[in-house]
Amino acid sequence: MSSKDSKYSLIKLLVAPFLLTLMFGLMFFSARGDSNIVDEIAHIPAGYSYLTTGDYRLNPEHPPIIKDLAVIPLLFMHVNFPYDYWASNNEGKTVNNQWMMGWRFIYESGNNPDAMILATRIPIMLLSLLTGFIVYRWAKKLYGQNAAYFALFLYVLDANIIAHSRFVTTDLGITAALVIHLYILWKFIRSPRWNGLIFAGLSFGFVMVAKFSAAILAPIYGLIFLYVVIKNINQEKSPDKFFNNFSSGKWQKRFWGYFSSFAMIVLIGVFLTWVVYAFHIINMPVQVQHDLITEAIPYSEDTKGILNILHKTTDNPVLRPMGHYLLGFTMVASHVNGGHDAFLAGQSSNKGWWYYYPVAFLIKTPIPTMIFMVLAVVLWKRFKTKDFFDQFYLLVPPLVLLGMGMQGSLNLGIRYMLPVYPFIFISVAKMVNIIDFKALKNLTKKSLPAIGFTLLLVWYALSNFFIYPSYLSYFNESIGGPKNGYKWLIDSNVDWGQDVKRLSNWVDKEGIDKIYVDVFPGPMPAKYYMEDKMVEWHVQNFENQWPEGYLAVSETFFQNSRLKTKQGVEKIDYSILDGYKPIAQIGYSILIYKLPAK
Repeated sequence: MSSKDSKYSLIKLLVAPFLLTLMFGLMFFSARGDSNIVDEIAHIPAGYSYLTTGDYRLNPEHPPIIKDLAVIPLLFMHVNFPYDYWASNNEGKTVNNQWMMGWRFIYESGNNPDAMILATRIPIMLLSLLTGFIVYRWAKKLYGQNAAYFALFLYVLDANIIAHSRFVTTDLGITAALVIHLYILWKFIRSPRWNGLIFAGLSFGFVMVAKFSAAILAPIYGLIFLYVVIKNINQEKSPDKFFNNFSSGKWQKRFWGYFSSFAMIVLIGVFLTWVVYAFHIINMPVQVQHDLITEAIPYSEDTKGILNILHKTTDNPVLRPMGHYLLGFTMVASHVNGGHDAFLAGQSSNKGWWYYYPVAFLIKTPIPTMIFMVLAVVLWKRFKTKDFFDQFYLLVPPLVLLGMGMQGSLNLGIRYMLPVYPFIFISVAKMVNIIDFKALKNLTKKSLPAIGFTLLLVWYALSNFFIYPSYLSYFNESIGGPKNGYKWLIDSNVDWGQDVKRLSNWVDKEGIDKIYVDVFPGPMPAKYYMEDKMVEWHVQNFENQWPEGYLAVSETFFQNSRLKTKQGVEKIDYSILDGYKPIAQIGYSILIYKLPAK
């Protein structure tokens, strides 16, 4: 090998580590400036209580594993946890008092909130890097080295992926779990082995204990099962006779081969879930679990059946862990059916819209990504690799997730569609193989595809760097970028409480001594950072007072107040400010007004 070839090989070897290191840097340094988001207030104390008490009374509506991973650094930081207050919650008070526990643990127990919050986010960042590596490996196996680089490039610089890779929530967790599991399952189908089946089962369990939206695996498995039964796909011949039916020419044998294998994968996953939940309730009193059920699910004719099941499983030592899992799943299902306050392009509703997620995808996804998606379809005939099973396999998860989202009433943000992105990146990665980059040496008509492709990559990278560090508030150019995002979507799409520290820094920089503040998720973080400079404000105060001077308003509260007036809950909303123009926009999520005397 020549020295030139050796140097080229070394560069290729360093591309993936460089991209992943770049992603970690973008995540870590942007997260340092973020204050806590809403969900972290519940997840951080919940995870810490699980690992230090073996009691799962806090935040049962989310599985534990992501919270467990996030709080591991806190075990080495000697933080103060309000155990007395935590233990008192079951004495005639609220059992799942997760929000007050969060405020007390993070801000009122003598801890360093900034250090705690950043430390708990690092495990989530590492999990995102692992997911990026799986994206790279999967694309490489399907389409080669260059495609792997392209898929990883798209992953590490996607603003939505980075945004949710820096918070202690379950959204990146379920994304990672699905990508890891479906990659392992794909490898097992392509090359059936007993060890592959076991790993598929264990990773199935990881999905179950990551987030309750693991339920999407049911239709995903169903569609994959139908495909492999109807069509005999190309796969390696297994040395294990048990899997001979996979490649049988008779669909009946394929049916029983895949059915028995998939059933074993599910059973292994369920058993792992039982083990994880058993560990988490090992010190939880049975009566506390009964109290939690009664508190979480109010009695009615519709709920008495599930309440009876939950209470009976709680009294059974063997079934009790899965009973607790079922409790959390029921809480989430009730939330989905009950709806949630949502906003879309000037409309407010607590039942949502079927087109919410398609619109969110179109305005929150970088335009180059969507162009790559269109080109991957238009140029299908030019790709050398035309294995329909692989393409079908990669398309099923995004389509199932989008389809289920369009039927639900929980329209809370693009984060619910986050798992679609890795599969899209892998699927379009093959495009790079039809681009002749050598044509760039001579600028002719033949070099136009390579020039266009390169410009799209530059556009994609710049869209990431220009939004730094406000990744959560990313919107593409179709609506004028992030400054107009709150006019279309709110909540976790733009304003989740992440910019309170930046607001405090702005107040200090401007030399402001007094500012009225109404920010998501509430007054506590603002009071911590701004102390006496901050005056707590709520939209209802307009009835009796006018906030002369500076006013900071969360864009989520700004838009949601209109829903409250429509519902008759409030008499006044932030439309009272429509005649005034904001003088600043902090992190694209907080509006600053300077109001004259009235």
